[in-house]
Amino acid sequence: MAELKQSEIAKLAGVSQATVSRVLKGNPQVNEEMRRRVLAVVQELGYVPDARAQSLRSQRTHLLGLVVHRSPEALAGDPFFSALIAAIIDHASKHDYHLCVDTARTARSQRAIYEELLRTRRVDGLILVESETRDRRIERLSSEGFPFVLIGRYEPEDAIYSVDNDNIGAAYMATEYLIRTGRRRIAYIGGPAGLTVTRDRLQGYKSALEACGIPYDPRLVVFAEFSERSAAGAMTELLSQSPPPDAVIGLDDVIAAGAMREAKRYGLHIPEEIAFIGFNDSPLCRYVEPSLTSIAVDIPTLAGRATETLIALIEGRTPDAPKRQIVPARLVKRESA
Repeated sequence: MAELKQSEIAKLAGVSQATVSRVLKGNPQVNEEMRRRVLAVVQELGYVPDARAQSLRSQRTHLLGLVVHRSPEALAGDPFFSALIAAIIDHASKHDYHLCVDTARTARSQRAIYEELLRTRRVDGLILVESETRDRRIERLSSEGFPFVLIGRYEPEDAIYSVDNDNIGAAYMATEYLIRTGRRRIAYIGGPAGLTVTRDRLQGYKSALEACGIPYDPRLVVFAEFSERSAAGAMTELLSQSPPPDAVIGLDDVIAAGAMREAKRYGLHIPEEIAFIGFNDSPLCRYVEPSLTSIAVDIPTLAGRATETLIALIEGRTPDAPKRQIVPARLVKRESA
């Protein structure tokens, strides 16, 4: 019966049955146009593959899902997600669960993956990352009653289960430290502007400036993608100002390291002329020259608490934790600041 229905979907969508099968399995290599056509027909027919429907009725898959808004190439070079994925796998395995990771190059493909996961139930629950102000993923999963936990922040904060570090406090810590070391023109390179973490760390940065009597200059705030190239472009923009910044806070270590490398290319001495601080305290901090000062956000604890909470929700237990959990951060001083 499943084969017959997949044949019908293929005919209506104008694709091969093999393409239908790959779309239903969440294969990220499927052409985006074909994926949309198949999913439109699937939604119209209300189709769920028989084997997975039977699994949904009778037993769990023991799979946890994580969808990352990155290309596979970008994910491979991201130290935060490498550490996060490793920690989730470690904690999940203690409860006989496994992790299913998918990547989405665009917001549209990300939505398609979540829709496919909801239809097929090929994972028992989801760990969400990089929340947005209006997060349609959270709205959709909440309306379906599907188990999920967010690593990040969402408003209202008691609406969902979430685990996070105090991003406002962490950015305040970084900014205040730079001020105490004599810096006055401190720049902030955020990630994509729509992300909650970008806004929260910007708020902490502003609060520290205000508390120390330093006027906020919007020209010292720029945004970048999570890549060294994008960070270099943001740094070039900052260095075009007169006078240029004497310190930079990057949203993560990749952004901070990319900006620092660009500053060195311009002939600036670090930290004498300009200082840098990143976030996540990844191994990258020790490998760059000079070594990068960073805010350690305790990724293993973030991952562990999120995984434990999600498994409790999947198994119908009330988690032994408040709905919003905060993991403390700390400053790790190195040569760049």
